[in-house]
Amino acid sequence: MNSTAPNLPRRRAAIFWIVIYALVIAAPLLLVRLTQQGHGQQGFLKELSNNLALAGFAILVLQFVLAARIPRTESPFGLDYLLRFHRAMGLLAVLMLLAHPVLLAWGIGRWWLLTRFIVPWPVELGRLALLTLVVTVITAIWRQSLRLEYQRWRNWHGRMVVFVLVLAFVHSMVLGIGGRDRGDLSAWPARALWFALAACALGAYAYHRWFHRFYHRKILHEVTNVKQESRDVWTLTFAPVSPRHRRVHVPGQFHYITVLNPDVPREEHPFSISSSPATADGVASTIKIVGDFTAQVPKIKPGDRAYIRGPFGRFSYLTGAPERPLVLIAGGVGITPLMSMLRHLRDTRANRSVLLVFVNRSEEDIIFREELAAMESLDRPQLQVVHVLSRPSAGWQGCRGRLNRQILAELLRGQVLEKDYYVCGPPAMAEATMRLLREMGVPQFSIHSEQFSY
Repeated sequence: MNSTAPNLPRRRAAIFWIVIYALVIAAPLLLVRLTQQGHGQQGFLKELSNNLALAGFAILVLQFVLAARIPRTESPFGLDYLLRFHRAMGLLAVLMLLAHPVLLAWGIGRWWLLTRFIVPWPVELGRLALLTLVVTVITAIWRQSLRLEYQRWRNWHGRMVVFVLVLAFVHSMVLGIGGRDRGDLSAWPARALWFALAACALGAYAYHRWFHRFYHRKILHEVTNVKQESRDVWTLTFAPVSPRHRRVHVPGQFHYITVLNPDVPREEHPFSISSSPATADGVASTIKIVGDFTAQVPKIKPGDRAYIRGPFGRFSYLTGAPERPLVLIAGGVGITPLMSMLRHLRDTRANRSVLLVFVNRSEEDIIFREELAAMESLDRPQLQVVHVLSRPSAGWQGCRGRLNRQILAELLRGQVLEKDYYVCGPPAMAEATMRLLREMGVPQFSIHSEQFSY
């Protein structure tokens, strides 16, 4: 490991944050039980209903923290893992909060809470919060199927979850304090915790939406180079306007870029970092034109300014065992984080054995071809590059077709264990490759990937 790349937090930091997460969910249940003398006498179904509501609200609060991209909480896990966990916990919170009114009506024998159109206003707030939450989660899970444009959905999603939080907070405070019947939030410690949880959620939302933007406006970057790698792939190189704001990334990480060009939408998008942290030339991202925003990349010129937030992620060979051989499998522009790793291995003259399997459609789609060939001639790292083309020309002498078990078995020569595998490419290709590796006996802990589906 070289000093030009920072260390990523180890397992101990991840365990710490997992314990904190569990304690935050359990805290309302424990505090209510300690402060409510008659808590165990209210009936099993009613108590279960209220416990689900308390824990569901705590999970809802933590959703704001998970999505805030706070470096200290993100780095032990990787942002892609946190976002997948965020999605799963959102679904769990919906199920818990949906069960709350059903179990409550059943437990106290008041089915009119579910059937009547006109109910007391605190109950109406709870209904509206639950309906909004269900719609918000459904649109998050099936955004692509519903063909919702990402930036518009993202803005709408953020506003809706704040709306849900406010409604749920008012609903729970009014009914939780109670009148003659002491509610779960009637004791001041429970109410103080409830206010603290709501403040935590709103603070995380404010950090994510506003604070980091204000902060990063002071850390401007400038586009120093624009290079066309192929017919639809471009590399942008950025350098901080002030040298003291230079940030060193770990090879394989990504960052969020907002370009300040009047001809380019001022939108924040994640892109892998393709440069080595050992270079002083700035930080680069290699971008393929695949949508409305990336189609504007050719309009970006040297001298344009940009906000850059990050780096993020744990997709790096530095997280694995330092002496194990590396197998890098890339599909198309998925080579970019792997290229960052290869360049860092080259720049630090790492004594590692590396096999790169690079999958593309045709020879014209191969990016970094000359640079990769030059790396193969070096003694450190010991790099072997194998190109696999699905639509090669008649004269192509390399591997043909899609990457399959036979090709992988021949390249690995039956020695699949004691290696670290890094896979990056289109979701279908990456999932199929990881499935092949598992079928060939590669342990799950040896397979590393980073995928963003939303």
